[in-house]
Amino acid sequence: MKTRTLMIGRLGPIGCAAVLSCVVACSTSNNPVQPSSGGSTSQSDATASVTAPQMLTPAAGAVVRNADQPLTLVVRNAVVTQNATATYTFEVATDAAFANKAFTKSGVPQGSNGQTSLAIDRIGAGADYFWHARAEGGGTVGPFSAARRLTIGPEVIVQAPVPIGPLTGAQTPPRPVLRVRNAVRQGPAGAITYRFEIATTSAFTTIVATGTNVEGVNETGFTPASNLAIGATFFWRAFAIDASNGVTSAPSAAQSFTTIQPSAASQIASQLGIELWPGTQPPGNTGHATMGNDPTRGVGWQIQTLHYLPTNVFFQSPDIEMLRFFDLFDRGFDPDSAIAWMNSNGYPTAAQWYPPPEKAVLGLKYVYIAARDKIVTNAIWDVVLRVE
Repeated sequence: MKTRTLMIGRLGPIGCAAVLSCVVACSTSNNPVQPSSGGSTSQSDATASVTAPQMLTPAAGAVVRNADQPLTLVVRNAVVTQNATATYTFEVATDAAFANKAFTKSGVPQGSNGQTSLAIDRIGAGADYFWHARAEGGGTVGPFSAARRLTIGPEVIVQAPVPIGPLTGAQTPPRPVLRVRNAVRQGPAGAITYRFEIATTSAFTTIVATGTNVEGVNETGFTPASNLAIGATFFWRAFAIDASNGVTSAPSAAQSFTTIQPSAASQIASQLGIELWPGTQPPGNTGHATMGNDPTRGVGWQIQTLHYLPTNVFFQSPDIEMLRFFDLFDRGFDPDSAIAWMNSNGYPTAAQWYPPPEKAVLGLKYVYIAARDKIVTNAIWDVVLRVE
């Protein structure tokens, strides 16, 4: 290459600068710098690009029942370049700035179905929370998704109902009435229903009857739709259910009972739609008394309307008090013991026993229950309308 000599006269500062610029440009153009094959790439080429994951569930502003915890957070997977493997970080906080975190977990593997989910630990009930998530992969930590608010509903506790009857060891008719005291609850509970179960074993592996009833006043009951097998032992329990809050109590303490052939008194009570012994069940087996239906001895035990002349009152006979006394006589109680047992076990009565040899009658409001021929043991009992 030939060398040319450039003569520079008095060009002044501006002229000199222009000439030097031309010299440099011409030198660069004729001698470009080539990158070597072993050179490193820039920072943007060495790391992946990571987008924020898209929030899926819970929805924004979701209200989650406390009973539905633990909660599962779900996001749509972030976009990560360079085929990098992504992991995720989930955070839950009590404030939108995430200064007070209630839960956090990093290194959650990306899901294979286009979504990544995480079941978080239980968090406090009755509070608002915020949650977000981010992905990282290929050396890049992506941005957090926009935070979403959710609310965990209040804590509701429903205790197990307490059985009233029949209690363990009781003998019942084939369709017993199961009764529990209403469950105690804490927190803003909703409407309570009760599920009753009757089984052949205390493990409740074979349930033969079940039903659900709305809560009654102070107590709730259930009667199976059909007769249970006679002479068999069964077990029963009940659960209290608050469906609106997703809360079910523990079962009541299991009780057992044995079905027997229904007594004469219980059959009439059933026809009247009345429970003979809704509370404490009397002891003893039936078979010690007979209902007298001789019209020459009394008005009989059939269901009827009678007229009490002294006060011009019409009343149904037999009523529940009459049936209860006969049932106790049928179980082997003497009249004085029957009166005492009823008053001591939640069945108050003002009945008066007039013993033999003078009368041998039990005085009630409108009738006497009279022991035929004044024989009290294994007696025939007649209903006699009072006239005084």
